[in-house]
Amino acid sequence: MKPKAKGSTKPLALGFLGGVGAVLLFQLVAGTSSQSPTSSHLSPFLRRHFLYARDAPAVPEGSFPADIGSTLAHEYPPSSPTNADAGLFPTQVGFAGGTITGAEAFVVATAVAYPTGAGVAGLVDPGVASGGDGTPSWIDPNGGESPSRFSIFQSWSNLSPAYSVPKGAFGVQSTPEVPAGCTLKGVHILHRHGSRYPGDASGYASPAALAAKFHNATATIKGHGALSFINSWTYKLGTAMLNHFGRQQMFDLGVSMRMKYGQLLEGFTDTLPVLRTESQDRMLASSVNFAFGFFGWPLEGKFLQEVTIEATGYNNTLAPYTTCPNSNVATRGYRGATFMQKWIAVYLKDARTRIQALLTGYTLTLEDVFSMQTMCAYETTALGYSAFCPLFTQAEWEGFEYAWDIQFWYNSGFGSPVARVQGAGYVLELLSRLTHTPISSTSNPLSSGHLFSVNTTLTGNPTTFPLNNTIYSDATHEVVLMNIYTALNLSVLAQDGQPSLTRMKRGRKWVTSRFAPFGSNMQVQVLTCDAKDQLRIIVNDAPVALSGISGCPSSSRDGLCPVEAFVAAQRTLLDGTDWDWACLGNWTVPDGWTTVTGDPPARSSQA
Repeated sequence: MKPKAKGSTKPLALGFLGGVGAVLLFQLVAGTSSQSPTSSHLSPFLRRHFLYARDAPAVPEGSFPADIGSTLAHEYPPSSPTNADAGLFPTQVGFAGGTITGAEAFVVATAVAYPTGAGVAGLVDPGVASGGDGTPSWIDPNGGESPSRFSIFQSWSNLSPAYSVPKGAFGVQSTPEVPAGCTLKGVHILHRHGSRYPGDASGYASPAALAAKFHNATATIKGHGALSFINSWTYKLGTAMLNHFGRQQMFDLGVSMRMKYGQLLEGFTDTLPVLRTESQDRMLASSVNFAFGFFGWPLEGKFLQEVTIEATGYNNTLAPYTTCPNSNVATRGYRGATFMQKWIAVYLKDARTRIQALLTGYTLTLEDVFSMQTMCAYETTALGYSAFCPLFTQAEWEGFEYAWDIQFWYNSGFGSPVARVQGAGYVLELLSRLTHTPISSTSNPLSSGHLFSVNTTLTGNPTTFPLNNTIYSDATHEVVLMNIYTALNLSVLAQDGQPSLTRMKRGRKWVTSRFAPFGSNMQVQVLTCDAKDQLRIIVNDAPVALSGISGCPSSSRDGLCPVEAFVAAQRTLLDGTDWDWACLGNWTVPDGWTTVTGDPPARSSQA
C-alpha cells in the first residue's frame, strides 16, 4: 500500500517546473537495492526493536530463548570485499559463439491458446504442513470449497502473487488473443511493482510491530502445539524494498510481455521505448527487472528509463496521492481501516480464542491475530514459507481477503471519495497517447481546465513523453491501479455495491487479489478490426467489460470498444472530475454517506 503521506495540505500547483526529469539508466543492477540495511537506515521505532544476528546475545543451552521476535538481517553484499578486482573478472572476453538474432514472438496474435500461470513458483504451499490424512491444516473440514479449488496464495488480497484470472471474471467470456479479423497495433502496459517487504511499523497490523510485541514479552511468552515454533522465531523481513520473489516476478513479467508483444518493437526504427517508474527503491528495482526480462542482458542501448520523483509536492500520475492532501485524511480518503476492523471482529473472533489457547504469557488482540495472517503472506513471498499460515482455516483466509477488499473499496476504489480524481491524471495521459495529442501547461484537451496530477514538464516534451510508440510501460502501486480502474469507470468491478461489514458475499466482483496483487498488470490493447480502431482492457489475463463506458457496446464477446467512443466518454468523465474540490476542498463525509463512483460529496451538499 502507499505510505500515508505527511506534510502541508496547502494547494499545490499542478504543473511544477523543477525536480523531476528523465533518467537514462544504462548501467543497471538487477535485484533489490545494494544498500545494506543498518540501524542508521531505520525509523526510531524499528531501531529500538532491531537485533542483528551478529549482535545476538549468547543463550546458555537449555535456557529460554532471549531473541523471540527480534529482527535478523543479513548484510549483503559485504562493504569491502577483498577479492573485488574488476580487472581480473572481465565480462567481455570475446568468443561469444553464435549470436544471430531470431524473429520476435507475438503470442497474442499467433498462438492457438493464451499462456496462463499461477505465479507462485518457488513458494511453499502451507498445505504441506498437513495432518496424517493428508488434508491441509488450513482447510475447514466443516465446509467451504474443496481443497482442489482453494488457493491460499490467491487469498491474500494485495499481498497475493499475481496469477492469471480466468475468463469471465470481469464480465467478458474470452481470452486475450487478438480476435479474428483484428490486427494489433499497440499496447499500453501498466503494472504494479513486485512482491516487497512490509512498510514501516506505524500502520494497523504491522508485522514488525507484532514482532516487537513478542520480543518485549520474551520473559513470559511461550507457544504450544502448532504455535510452538514461536519459541525460536525471529523476524527476518526488511522494510518496503523489493524482495527476491518480487524480482523474479518482474523479470517473468518482462519475459511474458516480450513473448506476447515482441513484434511491436518493429515500430521502433529510430527511437527507443521509454519505461516509466517512480523514485522509490522498489519501484525502480521493479522497472529495471522488468526491463531485464523484456530486453535481456545487456540493457545498454535498448530502452530509456524514466524515473519520476515520488514525494510530497511533485506532480506524478503514478503516485497521485503526493499532491492530493485529502487522500491522506483519515475522515476523507483514508477511511478504510475503520470499516475493515469491524469485519475483523466478526471473522477472527473464534480464531483468537483458538490461537490464544496455544499461547501463554501473552494476551492476543484481534489486531495481533490479523497481523499473524499478514505475517504469513509477507513471510511466504519473502522467505518461501511461513509457519503462521497453517494456523488458520480456509474460511479465515477468505475472511482475510475480504477484510482488505473492504479497506481498499473505501480507500482506493469506487467507495473512496478521492479515487476517481487520483486516477484521472493517468487516464488523461492514456488519452493523449491514444490520440497523439500532447499535454502541456498551454495545451489542455479538457474544457474543465484540470490537468490533475499530470507533470506537464514531462508530458510536454515528446522525448520524455512520446506519443507515437507501439509499446508503453508504466510501473505504479496497487492503490493507483484501483484509482485508475475507478477513473476509467470499469463499473463491472463495482456492480455489487458497498460491501457488507458483517457478511461476506461470495461471487462478488470486487476481489482485490484478482486486479491488484503483487505484479498485477493492466494491458490496453489497440487494434484495427474491420478497418476501425478498437481497444480493450485486459487485467491479469482476463478481458474487462467496458459496458459502463458510454459508447462502448453493452455486451461484447471480446470486450472491444471503438477508440473514438472510448476517448469521448473518458473526456466527459474527466471534465466532470473536480481536482480542486476533491483533493483540496474542505468537505466532510456525512454519516451513512456512500459513493460507487469514486467521487466526493457534492459541493452543494456541503453548504
